[in-house]
Amino acid sequence: EIRKRSISMLFQELRLFTELTAWENVQLKNSLTGFKSKKEIKAWFEQFGIADKWDTPVAKMSFGQQQRVALVRALCQPFDFIFLDESISHLDEENGRIMSRILVEEADRQGAGIIVTSIGKHLELNYTKTLKL
Repeated sequence: EIRKRSISMLFQELRLFTELTAWENVQLKNSLTGFKSKKEIKAWFEQFGIADKWDTPVAKMSFGQQQRVALVRALCQPFDFIFLDESISHLDEENGRIMSRILVEEADRQGAGIIVTSIGKHLELNYTKTLKL
């Protein structure tokens, strides 16, 4: 129940079903939570520049496109915290900024926190605390 209602995760290895389409991957999560409308999900696909990949099997998408699908899927549930592991490793700067904006908007909407791990590229966020190991 905690995982379903309080914590969302974007794993480094994404954990997408490669034989399913981008929409089917997101729909699997959203059908469990019923949290987002199809219209909201489509808007995120458009903002991420992957609206044309809606019906594309994930196996035929670049890793950067897959990262964007995985983030949309992660946002399809309520959360108090969203954990992101190497979330923009395969995104260009512009898509990294778009991801940051969408994350902040959704976290603000839910009154939630964002926790990011990274050894490479960093999300452009106003971090309240940064830990370096």
